Amino acid sequence: MSLRTGTIALVTALAAVGASALAWFEVPYRSTRLHPTYAVRLDTPGLAAGWADDVFVGKVTAREGVRRTDGERLLWTTYRVEVQSTLKGEVSGDVRVAQEGGDDPLRRRRVVVGEAPALLTGRTYLLATRVAPDGWHTAPSNFVPLDLAPDKAGSDSGTNPSAAWREGVGHPVSQRDAHPSAVSRAADPAALYARARIG
Repeated sequence: MSLRTGTIALVTALAAVGASALAWFEVPYRSTRLHPTYAVRLDTPGLAAGWADDVFVGKVTAREGVRRTDGERLLWTTYRVEVQSTLKGEVSGDVRVAQEGGDDPLRRRRVVVGEAPALLTGRTYLLATRVAPDGWHTAPSNFVPLDLAPDKAGSDSGTNPSAAWREGVGHPVSQRDAHPSAVSRAADPAALYARARIG
């Protein structure tokens, strides 16, 4: 085989591999919907405030990507969120918020967990989260973030959502099956919050 023939064969093989890889990324995502069972309810401001380390208003400034935890089984989508005001907790600055589920580009699968919609870049939400030891503010799928966009705010029967949340934070409801948070168990909670801050 001549050098020229070998070069043509190599270029042809690389083009075929490249075309196959490109074709893979054109394959549409399959959706998988998961409905986990939780030990706690987070469907009212009082229940969510009783469970959460932090209740805050934040603007989503970027969708960062997808990460795996728990031996690569659980998929989380992470967002950069700029904290605008805090109703409960010590959260401040720019933080990373993680929601269960997301798009898995390697498996071409969209994992939708529970009923919580994905956060949208540029939107402002009221969030109830717990600080994880790895520095994420986790928002589980049984908590539906309150979208504070003008066309969304006040949509819950004409009531003022901030008043309902202030009431919930002022009178949190504890739940018997709620596990203690990493913040409540930490010897130095400030270190967890420092790890959770971006930049």
